[in-house]
Amino acid sequence: MKTRFWLSHLRRVSPMIGLAMMVLAACAAPGREAPTTPPTPNPTLTVSGGGALQPSPVPPTAAFPAATPTLPPPPGGFGSPACENPYLPVRLGATWDYQLIHETTDTFTRSVIEVTADGFVDQDEFAAGAVRQGRWQCQDGNLIYLTPGPVAGSVFAGEMQTDVTLESNEGFYHPADLRPGQTWHQKTVFRGQSTLEGEIVVETRTEVNYACRAEDFETITVPAGTFDALRVTCEVHFTTSVAEGMTFEIEEQSTQWLARGVGMVKSVGQTEGAPPYTIELLSYRLP
Repeated sequence: MKTRFWLSHLRRVSPMIGLAMMVLAACAAPGREAPTTPPTPNPTLTVSGGGALQPSPVPPTAAFPAATPTLPPPPGGFGSPACENPYLPVRLGATWDYQLIHETTDTFTRSVIEVTADGFVDQDEFAAGAVRQGRWQCQDGNLIYLTPGPVAGSVFAGEMQTDVTLESNEGFYHPADLRPGQTWHQKTVFRGQSTLEGEIVVETRTEVNYACRAEDFETITVPAGTFDALRVTCEVHFTTSVAEGMTFEIEEQSTQWLARGVGMVKSVGQTEGAPPYTIELLSYRLP
């Protein structure tokens, strides 16, 4: 599974890509040759008869409280039974407009651009011109994120292409039915290769660990309206190794508010070494 990023004067991308940009300065400095032989991956994924990636057999962690509330089903239908998730409606053509306040203010539109029997692809298109695509796998409503990280960090780059290959995964990013007190995790390992004008300039191996907890319901008001939303807190740890032996670690803390049948209505967080960010829902359209 490969994910491709095209970066043209890109200002906000995932921390792994941002880290690759910082490493680029070191690896492409005069007198140092960029690596020419990519590392040999040791995948722990299997391919089913239909060609879909399956997570490694390590079971995900999900702890439930003794008593959980019973919630009504979300309105409307879903694009794929395997992707039925009440807090992230997976419907082809669904769009959410957000405002991002980071180092500067920007807006972006998140949309579901592809839905299959066992997965989907979402896309963020920023007013400033950057585009991010995320690939997901679905298992009975559990949503598994197969792309290096959320929108955070800040880099400036020219015409650079980065190919990211999934090496292994365990756990999931969104449980099938979130409830207060629930905890879960996801651990993914990626290999990245960045090229500039056709030449390999940096190769990386990144391990991303998500540890999340559903807290409680709160009333949240954003430009799109007022929502009864579930507060979810997450800690994310990125460890990136470069082919020449350098290792970098980055921590991120975030809080999201998720509305049933709508999706994310607000998110605040901070990546280590960067200013805090806030994302708020401006409007949304669900087919």
